[in-house]
Amino acid sequence: MIEYSTQLDVKDGLNKARIENGNFKYIKGFEVLSLKDGAVLNLKTGDYETGLVVFKGKCDIDIDGKSYKDIGGRGSVFSGSPAGVYIPIGKKYTVKSRGGVELAICSSVCDKASEFAVIKPEDVKEMEVGKDNWKRHVRIIIGPSSPSVNLIVGETINPPGNWSGTPAHKHEKVNLPAESLHEELYYFRVDKPQGFGIERLYSPEKNMNELIYLKDNTVTFMPWGYHQIVAAPGYTLYYLFFLSGEGKSLAGFADPDHKWLNT
Repeated sequence: MIEYSTQLDVKDGLNKARIENGNFKYIKGFEVLSLKDGAVLNLKTGDYETGLVVFKGKCDIDIDGKSYKDIGGRGSVFSGSPAGVYIPIGKKYTVKSRGGVELAICSSVCDKASEFAVIKPEDVKEMEVGKDNWKRHVRIIIGPSSPSVNLIVGETINPPGNWSGTPAHKHEKVNLPAESLHEELYYFRVDKPQGFGIERLYSPEKNMNELIYLKDNTVTFMPWGYHQIVAAPGYTLYYLFFLSGEGKSLAGFADPDHKWLNT
């Protein structure tokens, strides 16, 4: 049986989401790293290209004999633009906490070498997407202009009561420019502990129709299918989106029944 969501209990250290049951081919790892002041963790990418996103706090990254200082700085995912790091395949690196840091580690299949990059908050592409009650704020961290090969990472801030991913769409086969092949993972935060949202994930072809209850630290898996999200009234929903597939040309195919919303 395929599980389409899991719940992280974020503690000090490396907190891994179990994604092997999600039928993923391209997405290979998702972790939330939480380090106290002065803590150090040694990591390696192996055969996977890797994207880091700083949720809060600051860190240093040591790689290839160089040290990159004070990456990050925001107080929470709801208080400003993120900083990110892109690390190619075949690298060893060290994360050093400066005053405490929390970040995501997104690992994806890759067979090409690329270049290391630090993405500063001012480099993040920010935009308002949608209209009416499906308007939301999107931040592209590792995208088309980055040195990543197949990896796309960004953030969405979903206002209270609003939808995102509207109309519901999928990206499960190569048929550009109408649709791309990209698996996707979401990681959620809510601005109040009792807050929540709902995700719908469905596929008529696979006879699948799931409603997923979203709360703080929920991870959802989308190896296929149409998907769409709504935040409960009164609660702002944040989610990290992490995609991997065939290249970085992302194209979502809207559910034909609801495509008229794009007009």
